[in-house]
Amino acid sequence: MSIPALAHAIDFVEALDSWVTRPSHDREPPVIVLWDGETGPAHAEAFVSGYGGRLTENHDGPYLAPRAVVGPQPPPDGGAAGPDLDPPRPDVEFLELLVTDWKNTMPRRTGSLRAPMFQVCLDVLGIRPAGAEPAEPATRVPRDPHRVTAQALWTAWEQRTPVLGTVGQALGSASLPRWAAGIWTFALSWPLRAVHRWSLNRRMRWYARRVTSAGLAARDFVQAATRLRTADPEQQRLLRMNLLTEALFRDLSRAVAPSWFRPWRRRRAWPFVLLVPDLTGPRSSAVGQFLQVHRELAAQGLRPPLLIVAGRRGEPTGPALGLQQAAAVLRRPENPPADSPGPGTVTVRIEDGPEQPDVARHLRLKAKATPHEVGAFRAYAGWWAASALALVVLCSAGFAFGGHVPGMDSAQDTDDRPHAARPAQDPCPGTRSVGKEIVGVDTETQGCYFTVVEDSLLHDLQDRVREQNAAVHGAHRTVVFLAPLTADPRARSEQLVPAGVLQLQGAAAAQKTWNEQAIVNQDKPMLRILVANTGFAFGQGRPVARQIRELAAKDDTVSAVIGITQSRQESVDAINDLGDGMPVIGASVTGDFMATEARNFFHTQPTNERMAEVMARRATDRGSRKALIVYDREDRYSQELRDDLVARLRVGRVSVEDPWFAQVPAPRPGHGSATALGLPDLADRICALHKEHGTIFYVARGSQLPKVLAQVQSACGGDGTSGSSPVPVISSDVNTLIDYKPVPEWAELYKYPAVDLYYVSFSDKPVLHSPEGGSDHATGADSFRAAAAAITRAIAQSGGSASPSNVLQALRNRVVVRDGIAPDRPFTLPLGQKERRDRPIFLCLAPHDPGRDSHAHCQPGDR
Repeated sequence: MSIPALAHAIDFVEALDSWVTRPSHDREPPVIVLWDGETGPAHAEAFVSGYGGRLTENHDGPYLAPRAVVGPQPPPDGGAAGPDLDPPRPDVEFLELLVTDWKNTMPRRTGSLRAPMFQVCLDVLGIRPAGAEPAEPATRVPRDPHRVTAQALWTAWEQRTPVLGTVGQALGSASLPRWAAGIWTFALSWPLRAVHRWSLNRRMRWYARRVTSAGLAARDFVQAATRLRTADPEQQRLLRMNLLTEALFRDLSRAVAPSWFRPWRRRRAWPFVLLVPDLTGPRSSAVGQFLQVHRELAAQGLRPPLLIVAGRRGEPTGPALGLQQAAAVLRRPENPPADSPGPGTVTVRIEDGPEQPDVARHLRLKAKATPHEVGAFRAYAGWWAASALALVVLCSAGFAFGGHVPGMDSAQDTDDRPHAARPAQDPCPGTRSVGKEIVGVDTETQGCYFTVVEDSLLHDLQDRVREQNAAVHGAHRTVVFLAPLTADPRARSEQLVPAGVLQLQGAAAAQKTWNEQAIVNQDKPMLRILVANTGFAFGQGRPVARQIRELAAKDDTVSAVIGITQSRQESVDAINDLGDGMPVIGASVTGDFMATEARNFFHTQPTNERMAEVMARRATDRGSRKALIVYDREDRYSQELRDDLVARLRVGRVSVEDPWFAQVPAPRPGHGSATALGLPDLADRICALHKEHGTIFYVARGSQLPKVLAQVQSACGGDGTSGSSPVPVISSDVNTLIDYKPVPEWAELYKYPAVDLYYVSFSDKPVLHSPEGGSDHATGADSFRAAAAAITRAIAQSGGSASPSNVLQALRNRVVVRDGIAPDRPFTLPLGQKERRDRPIFLCLAPHDPGRDSHAHCQPGDR
C-alpha cells in the first residue's frame, strides 16, 4: 500500500519523519492513532502500511529505522496438542514477533539489537514447574525450587554463550578425562554461576519489586522468578505481559542510550517504530494489552524510545485532530493537546476526500525518510578522546621524569588583587533534589516542578496555583499547603497519585472561588497558596518545615499552614519545627495524637475514634460475632485506629481474632525494605472467618490494600456470585484508590468481585477516576476554608493584622466556617466532641462495575 495523497498528508508525513529521523534520547515518542470511517476507503490502514515503506531504501531493505509491523496471525499448527505442550500465549508470541522484527530491520552500521532482560524473562516463562517434572523416587529429597530456577537460568545463558556452550559440550563428551571436567567445575563453572546469579539479581531488581507488588513476596530476582512460576495461571497471565513489556522497554532504552566507546550505539539516532495497520485485527487482544501496559509504565516514568503508529476504523471516543493539526502537535511535542486520552497520545481523524495530484507526486519523488547521519568522527568520539587523554598523560609523565624543563624556575606573574566569588545562580532556590524526589517550597512563577512528568496532575496543579496567585493584587495573605506530594520513589506502592495531590486540588479550587468572592466582598482578604512537598511519607518533613519557618520570617504575609494529609510521627515532628506561633490546619488528618502532640494543630475531619465507631457499627449491624483486623504495627496511625476499633468492637460484644499484620513494604522512610510476607496465611484466615460470618477490617495504609485483596480473591476464589457471598472488607484509608486513577491495571479494586469493599469517606459524592470531587478533594477544600475563615476573623478582631499569632488566637477562640465554597459543609474550629460527631462521615461501597456505575454507594455513618 502507499500513503493516501490526501490534503495535508505531506505535513503529517514530514512531521512523522522528524520523529523517526532524529535522536530520541531526550524526547518521548508519541502514540499516534489514525481513525477513519466505518465505510469507505481504509485510509488509516493504508497510511500506516504505506509509512512502513518510507523506512526502507528498497522493498526488502536496507532499513532506515528498526520497525515492526503487526500483521495477521500465522495459521495454527495442525499438529495435535500433546499433554506436555504449553497452552498458547498470544501475548508472549506478540512480543517475540516485535523483537524479531526489530532485530531483522536494524539499519546498517548500527550493530545488532540485544534484548538481554527480555530474553531472561522468556527463560523464566520457559522453566517448567516442579510438578511438571518426572516423578522422582520416594527416597530422594525434593529439589529446592529456587535452585531449579537458578540452574535453568544458568543453563539457558550458557547455551547462548558461544564459548561456554562449546566447552560444556566438550566436557559432556566421554572422550575427555574426568579430572578436566573437575578442574573446569571448581575453577570456573562454580564461580561463574555465582557471578551470573549475582548479576541477574542486580540487573533485574525491578522484576523482584514488580512481583512483590503483585502479592508474591520475593527477596531477589531468582526468588521472584520461582514465585511467578509456582503462582496460579491467572496470576501468571496478568503479570507476564507487564513484566515482559517492561523488560523490553528497558532493553530498548539501553539500546539507544548514548555511549562513548560503542560507535554502533552512537549511530542509533532514531526510535524504534511499531506499525499497527488495524487495531481491530486478529492480534487486537495482544496489541490492546501492550498499549495498556505502555500507558501504565509511561505514567510511572518509564518512557521507551518507541514510536507507535496505529490505524483503526470507527469514530474516536474523544476529540480528534485533523492531519494539519496533528502535524503541528508533532512538531511541538512540549505542548500536547489538553484533552489527549493518555500520556503522549495523538488522536487523528482522517477525513475522506479526493486524491491530490501534487501530493501524490511529492510523495513519489520523496518516498524515503532522510535519517540523521552520524559521521565517523562523532561515532568514534570516545576513542578519539581516550587517545588524546592517553597522549596527554604520557607527555605529562615525560615532563615529570625527564628532568629540568626550561623556564620553570622563572618567576611567575601573580595577580594579588582580590577576586569576588560569583556563585552560580540557583534557578530553583526553593526546591532541591533528595534521592529521586524534589522537595521544598514552590516560590517560583515558572519551571521548578516537583515532578519531571509533564502531563501529571501535580505538574498541572502547580501551574494552576501559580496562575491564581498571579491574579492576586494589593493587600493579601498567604497560606502554605504542606504535604507529601510525590509517590514512593522506590515504586513499592500501587498508589501512583498521593492523597496530598488530590487534596491540593481541592484547596486550589477553594482558593479560586474565595478570591472571586473577595473581589466583591471587601471584608474578605485575597489569599495566595504556596505549595510545599515533604517527599514520600514526610521523609523530608522537618527540613521543609524549617524552610517554611525561615520563609515566614522574611514574608510577613504568611498566616497559616494547611494540608499535612497524614497522621505520622514524622508529621508531628514537622509541625513542631514550624515554630511556636504558626497555626496548622489538617485536611484528612484523623489521628487523635496529632492534636495532643503537635503544637497549634487543628483537625477539620472526624478523628480515628469516630471512624472506629462507624466501622464497628457495620460489624454489629451484620450480626458478626468475630472480627479480624489487618493493621500495620510499625505505623502509629494504624496502631491507634486498631486500638480504637478493638475497644468499640468489644463494647458490641464482637470478639477480635488474634491481630494479624500483613507485613507490606514499610511506608516509613529509613526502616529498611520489608517485603510482603504472610499474605497467603492472612488470606486463608480471612476466608475461614468469612465462612463463620465474621467481619474483616483493614486499617493499614490504603496503598497496600490491592495486595491483600488480590490474595483474598485467589484464596477465597470464585466471582462472588456462585457458592458464597462476597467477603466484606471494611477499610479506612482507600479514598485515593477509589476516587482517582492511575493505578496499575491489576490493582484496580473493582477487579476483585469476591470482595465487597466498604470504606470510610468524608464526602458522599465520590466520582470514580476523577480528581474533581471525592473525599480527598473535599477535605483539601475544608482545610483552605478553615484557614480563610480564621484569617478573616483575625483581621476583624485585630484591626487589620493577620499575623500567624493572631490567626492562632482566632482559632482558639472559636471560628465558624460557613461560606459559599461549600455551603453544605459548615463546621466550627476547634472541633469539640459535639463538632466531631456533626462532621460528615460516610461508609461507602466500592462498585464492581465502574463502566456502568460511576459513583460509589454511600450512606451516613450513623445509619
